[in-house]
Formats: sequence, C-alpha cells, structure tokens
Amino acid sequence: MNYCLPLALSCCLLLGKLFAQDTDVLLNHDLYHYVDRLLIKSRPQSPFFTAAKPYNRQAIARLLREVPDSSFSPVERNWHLRMRLLVDHALADSVPAKGIWNTFYQNGRDFFHLRQPGFQLYVNPALNVGLGVERHNFDTDQSLFLLNNSRGAVVYGSLLGKLGVYTELYDNIRFVPRFELEDYRQRGALYGQGFIKPFGSRPNGLDFFSSRAYLTFSPLPVVRIKLGKDRAFWGDGYQSLVLSDQATDYLFLNIRTRIWKLEYVNHFAQMIDFIPTKSDTEGTFPRKYAVFHQLTYQPGPRLAISAFESIVYSPVLANGRRGFEMQYLNPIIFYRAVEQSIGSPDNGLLGFSLRYQLWKRLQLYGQLLVDDYNFSKRKEGRQYWGNKVGYQLGIKYIDVLGIPALDLQLEHNRIRPYVYQHFNVTANYSHYAQSLGHAAGANLSDYHLILRYRPLGSLSLFAAYTFRRQGLDTPDVNYGADVNRSYAVNRRPGDFDHRLGQGVATNTHQLYGRLSLQLWHTDAYLEVEGRHRRQGVLRSTSLLAGLRMSLAPLLPKY
Repeated sequence: MNYCLPLALSCCLLLGKLFAQDTDVLLNHDLYHYVDRLLIKSRPQSPFFTAAKPYNRQAIARLLREVPDSSFSPVERNWHLRMRLLVDHALADSVPAKGIWNTFYQNGRDFFHLRQPGFQLYVNPALNVGLGVERHNFDTDQSLFLLNNSRGAVVYGSLLGKLGVYTELYDNIRFVPRFELEDYRQRGALYGQGFIKPFGSRPNGLDFFSSRAYLTFSPLPVVRIKLGKDRAFWGDGYQSLVLSDQATDYLFLNIRTRIWKLEYVNHFAQMIDFIPTKSDTEGTFPRKYAVFHQLTYQPGPRLAISAFESIVYSPVLANGRRGFEMQYLNPIIFYRAVEQSIGSPDNGLLGFSLRYQLWKRLQLYGQLLVDDYNFSKRKEGRQYWGNKVGYQLGIKYIDVLGIPALDLQLEHNRIRPYVYQHFNVTANYSHYAQSLGHAAGANLSDYHLILRYRPLGSLSLFAAYTFRRQGLDTPDVNYGADVNRSYAVNRRPGDFDHRLGQGVATNTHQLYGRLSLQLWHTDAYLEVEGRHRRQGVLRSTSLLAGLRMSLAPLLPKY
C-alpha cells in the first residue's frame, strides 16, 4: 500500500489535462442536513448522489445555485444564503465587506483569502474552545470540570482549477466527561481520535494532536480522485452500518466515477491495528488494509439504490506475510469472489441501501448488511452464531406540521451478535480500536430521535435522543458486542441459540442538545450544549459553552 498510493497519484497526474477541483465539506457539518432538506423539498433534476460522503464543495454550490428560493420563507431564504456563502467561493468573494486592517475577512467569510488567475487560497483558524461541568455517579456523586481546547488552522485551495488541496492541523486538550474517560481507559482509544496521552494531573485530562490532509484531482470529467488522510461515511442515516466516520482519520485512495444515472465509488485504505499495551521499543503498530466499493443507481430525484461491499484484511497470515493484496485493486470485481479464490482468509461484508422520497416532506432510507450467512445451519439448530446480519430503517420529515425549518428524523438499527468480528483479530472491522461500522459495535438494537430547528437564519437547534439495548461481553466470554475481539480466540458460548442482546444486558439512554449561533457569514459559532446519559445505574449530566470555528461539531453517536 505504501507504494500503490504514490504510484496511483503519479499515473493520474501524467494523464495530462485535469478538470476543475475543490475540497470537501467536513462530515457532520450543518450543510449535510441542509442538502437533505433541499433534495426532499425541491427535487432538483440534476442528479445529486448522497450514498457516499463527504460531499464536494463545488457539488453543493451547484445544487444551491440550481434551487430557487422564491418559495422559501424569510428564515429559509436567509438560511439558504448563509449556506451558499459557505461553499460558493464566487458568491462569497462578491459580497462587499470592509474586513480587518484591509487584510483579514475581506470577503466576510475567510480569515485570509487570495484569489488569483489559476490560484485560490483560503486560511481560517481552527478552534473549539469551551468550558463546562459534569455531574456523575460513577464513584460517588461528584462534579468534573470539562474543557475543550482545540487550536490550529485550516488551509485549502486549488491550483489552476485542477488540483484541490486541503490541510487541517490542530492541538487538543480536553477534560472529558466520565463515561468517555471510562471508555478510553478500557480500550486505550477515544472515538474519532488517534494517539492520546494523559494531560497533567487532571483525572479526566487528555492531550492529543489532530491532522488531516488530502489532494483531489480529476483525470476525466466523470472521475474524481482523492488521496490523503481523512474519513468517510456511507449511507443516509445518523449511523452507518458499512462505513461510518466515528473512527479516526486514515490514509486512503478514493475514486468516484459518475456516468449517466450511476455513481461508482472505490475506497482503498490503510489502517492500524491498535495495541494499547505496545511500547515504543516494539516498533510501529501493525498495519491492516481495507477495500470498499459501492454502486448507486438513481433513476430520478425520488429514488436511489446502492449495493456495497467491503473487505478488511491483515497483511500477515499464518503462512507468512503478503502485504497489500494486489488482487483487490481490480476496481470492478466482486470482492467476495476474490477473497474466496485466495483461500478465504479475510473479513468480507456486503449489503444494500435505499433512499426513497414519498412526498415533498418525507423521505425513507435504510441499509441491509450481511457479514455472513449459512443457510445449511438452519437445519441443525436455531439462531446460528455465524448468521451475522444487520439492518437500518429511517425516516426524515421536514417542516414538521407545516412549521418552516423544523425537521425530524427517526432511525432504528438492529445488528446481530458477532457482526464485524473475525477469527483474525487484525482483520476485525475496526481502525485504531474504533468501529468502522455502527459506532457502538454489534449485538444491539437502538433508536434515534433527532430534531433540528432553525428559528432564525443564524440560529439553530439540534437535539438527539438515543435509546440502545445491547448485550455486552464479559472478560471471559465473547457475546458478540465488541468488534475488536476474535470469535475464534475469545470463548463463544456454543454455536446455536445466539439471540440479539445476549450477554450483560445494558440499556443506554442519552439526550443531547446544542444551540448554535452563527457569527456573521463565517464558519464560526457560539454554542451551548448539554447532555444527559444513563447507562445501567451510571448517570452523567453535563453542560458546556464555547466557540467553534472551521471544525465540525462532535456528535455523540456512541
């Protein structure tokens, strides 16, 4: 993989003419929800594919330019303008602004920007600073001081309109809530982050550095290539069963091809098998590789159907080291057939997703995931452990009860035990000990109720309630919840009668709310957020206020 990615980049650059490029919008940004609203409400005729995220800035800008706002309410019209200004460079640069010292915020959006023939550069501070307090009963009833202190910069632009460049660097000091601290102590990792170390003498203090960077280019008008370190999300839901953004960033090569009413996405990734007990003298963390592809057919603005497939595998097998499996480089082949032809040593998943719009306010979506299924075992007994499947069902309802900019989302996920696990622990469906699929793992059933409201163009409310019923593992028995365990090494209680929720039955309730005020036309927000979480008898209630700039919000999906 170390040689394949640079080779692929070199080959594409040698193809000669490249086509107009730009960078992507950060996952979980408000723009994603706004795009959903437009697709449901306006049904634009130009195809806009939503099954693979993140979205390209130019694609969103084209969509927002295409949709007329004449039928919008005053609040929606102001909201539409604010969203356009965040992604439409030409519009942002045309807005008159005095700026600061005739240098900063000259376009009213970016701290510094430079537009020259064949060259565009945008620089913004990356901040997420906030103070708060948590009350919990993990030990005795007590309070913890909470802190978000992320500081850095975001730089992006394009060269000759053909090469897109993005870099994001920032340092973090966080005093986390107690349930996040317990999760970090158990796994040695924090969702969405890589290497972490304790900070000072604070019991809940963590120190870590975050970075992502990539290049984008198009050798053909219908092909877009992205190379770098980032993350992805496949699906239309709050959670994703096949590829979510809860794991930290990783190195990948992404090829997106759009022809007619079809979109085909290839995703080749190098990941890390995180070992929390490894010392510095033992060298690097073991590498692992993953390949994904997804084909989406969108016959019209109301319907989209996708088929996806993925393989996660270890470069080291019992009979020696193989490195990156070159046979998976074929971009249009059935991966499972390749995996079987080389001896079936890898972890393969496949499935389907669907998005369908019923009316101008209602959209249905879902996913079906099949990790493994053995029909012959049904004759031997019920609930065979190896029948590993999951599904997602969801609905999006905009302008609830006729109230403009009030949107509701309901989602249900159900995943059987041992989904994502593999006999080779390195090939489990995870990166840096963080699930690549559903954020909480498997052996679960959950429900999400999400409410979004925009009373003013600059003011937004996000509220999410989650209920999850999950059967957790014990130290001695693997009940199929933790994606980082091996179903061969860790003891499994027999082959049959494996029911969803087996193990240590645990109910989790979480209520989260965030009030955001956008500052002018920048990507900066004053925010207040609160969270109440109850897992079994453990409770946590927190409140935090702060400033966020150029960074996406941290959504508590786990």
